[in-house]
Amino acid sequence: MHGLATRPDPIPTLYVKSTAGDYGTIYGIRQIFKKARKTAPCLLIFEDLDSMITEDTRSFFLNEVDGLESNDGIMMIGSTNYLEKLDAGITKRPSRFDRKYHFDLPAAPERARYCEHWRSRLADNEAIQFPPSLCSAIAGITDGFSFAFLQEAFISALLAIADQQRHSTINEATDNTEDTNATKTPEKSESLWEAMSKQVGMLRREIQGSRKSAKDAVEYDGPTRASKAGFS
Repeated sequence: MHGLATRPDPIPTLYVKSTAGDYGTIYGIRQIFKKARKTAPCLLIFEDLDSMITEDTRSFFLNEVDGLESNDGIMMIGSTNYLEKLDAGITKRPSRFDRKYHFDLPAAPERARYCEHWRSRLADNEAIQFPPSLCSAIAGITDGFSFAFLQEAFISALLAIADQQRHSTINEATDNTEDTNATKTPEKSESLWEAMSKQVGMLRREIQGSRKSAKDAVEYDGPTRASKAGFS
């Protein structure tokens, strides 16, 4: 999307997360394709396609995709975590969605590289100790995590550390105000490893039984087996 938008001759993207509207889903689908045809050439993206297409709207959606009106210049992309929920008329019939790509969950080396990305972002933050060895350690405890869950773990851990540091500063200031002669040892904030370990544990409980778990990814017999990406 970014690449298309920054071309010398930019191409717009229509990103659709819902077809619902004040006048009903069918009207919403009609307006989406009407806008796309008027905007063409464009990229038309449907996020979580399985949640948009119901028994009531399937035929209407397929008619729009098939192009009872011209769809020239429209490139359509649909995403789903539940391919089996989509009608075979969408997933298997040519000239609708012609190519299917299965994105495996990131393996340990990919998770470590993602941690390196966060390490570089935090390089100037003196309050966070993030040695290189921590990248492989975090990668080791996040088997089965998508990049979205890894991001959530980092954000939640950093917020927890920041909150601890803020409360420690407030408590120290209060203690000094009450007794200027007292010598206090400020509370030690959790290390990034400690905070990450807690957040990973909480998130892992959330993804139990989820399609995003490593077990589901391995069992899904997609175009590229998840086992080839490092899962066993």
